[in-house]
Amino acid sequence: MNNQNSDDKYAVAWTKLTDCIQRKQKERSLALYRLLSHSITDEALAVQLEGDILLAFDDVVPAVAKYKVCVDIYQNTDRFGPAIGVCEHICTLKSNDIWTLNQLCNLYEKIGLQKKAAMAKQQLEKISTGSV
Repeated sequence: MNNQNSDDKYAVAWTKLTDCIQRKQKERSLALYRLLSHSITDEALAVQLEGDILLAFDDVVPAVAKYKVCVDIYQNTDRFGPAIGVCEHICTLKSNDIWTLNQLCNLYEKIGLQKKAAMAKQQLEKISTGSV
């Protein structure tokens, strides 16, 4: 019974967080996130969620910074699929981000997606020659 009460409290708190985000209450949302983040056992997911919250408030630069931390954590724990997903998300926000494209090249090669790795390398070459 006690575990159910704890679960109910978290459910209410997460619902409150989504409500604060919808109402565009940035500081309150981030404060609630900081309290709730301790209940997330996956560090990468917690950092990714913080990036998502920042992005919900159109704070692209700090959101991308959080996403990059998240990518590092995913890579350090050999979770290449989620790392690729976050990198691809970053590319939708900043298509010419050199760090992200380098990460994608490495990640695609690690999982055997040579065509995608080549495309990312091609994009990097365009950036380095100023063709973009």
